[in-house]
Order: sequence, then structure tokens, then C-alpha cells
Amino acid sequence: MPQFINIADLKDPNDPQGRTYREVNREKAHKIPIGALVELESGARAFVAQHTRDCDQTPLYSLAIDPDDCQFSKDHGYAEESLTQITSGQT
Repeated sequence: MPQFINIADLKDPNDPQGRTYREVNREKAHKIPIGALVELESGARAFVAQHTRDCDQTPLYSLAIDPDDCQFSKDHGYAEESLTQITSGQT
């Protein structure tokens, strides 16, 4: 019977502590604060509404167009590499 292995559960060969990719990603902090204005690769701008994580614990961002309506109007799943921070956000 075939065995399935989730790549996130494999050991990261670049990690000196011998952790899995998931464990390494879990330690990564979100670098863009909630409330910050960001620009997407397309040139569109939005506000960081929430910090989330992928199934492998990679930090992701949920965005909202209206900074005052961040609780309900969100678009999820943006990687940090796809965003450019424009303003500093909430302190």
C-alpha cells in the first residue's frame, strides 16, 4: 500500500537543529504589522487585516480594502514575498 508523506513533515536539510519544515516555519514571525498599507505585485493596495498561517505554518496575510472594515471584508492567503509594505500600520 502506498504511503503518503507531507513535505512539511520532512527534515529541513538547512536547519542545524534538525527540525521539520513545519517546525522551522512555525518559528518565523510575521514581518508586516496589522493595519499596514501594502502593495501587491499587481500594483493594487490594501491593508493587512489579519496574520494567518498556511498548513505548513508559513506566515500569510489577510488583506482588506477598507481599514475600518477589516473584520468582515478580507481576502486571505498572501505571502510576504508578494507584498510591499507602504505604511507602518498600528503600533
